Amino acid sequence: MSQTLNLTPERPGGFDLACPAPPRLHWIVLLLAWWASSWLIAAYAPLAYEQLLSSLVADAWAFYLCRWIHSVSPEAKSPLWCDIYVVVELSFAGLSAWSQPPQIIIALIVALGLASIVLAIATIWLIKGDLEKHYNEREPVGLALNGLMTLLFSFVYFQYHLYSIAKQKRAQAAVGLGSPQTPIT
Repeated sequence: MSQTLNLTPERPGGFDLACPAPPRLHWIVLLLAWWASSWLIAAYAPLAYEQLLSSLVADAWAFYLCRWIHSVSPEAKSPLWCDIYVVVELSFAGLSAWSQPPQIIIALIVALGLASIVLAIATIWLIKGDLEKHYNEREPVGLALNGLMTLLFSFVYFQYHLYSIAKQKRAQAAVGLGSPQTPIT
């Protein structure tokens, strides 16, 4: 599952040092943080609020990653859809905490739950597309994300690749291999 990025002094392109580096957080740290927060929420949060609190933790990373994507690619579609997803997911989780909602609210909760699932999958695929576009056009390093791995592991899988890119970009900046590129308009 290891991917070698094409960074050599003789290769034109490489990383654009004017672009912000991706989040330099190891994917294992991200996974452990999610597990730890899930365990803490399950152990200490009131049952009615577990879904809401778990959503906040997961949505925080999605939101952070999409803010970073927007900083490197303002035309990216994933940040807008991530914002919509987070609002729908938190609405679903918040309404789900209601102990005995009326029938109309139950219907709304079901609709929001289904919309949340659809928006989550759409957001993940848009992030995949935005990452591949950025790292194959503006900073052409040959990033190719596997569809099945994206579907199964989404943000942890993205972070696996982004951490590698962040390390390589930092190493490139340290040895002066960066070549400024004209931003794509």
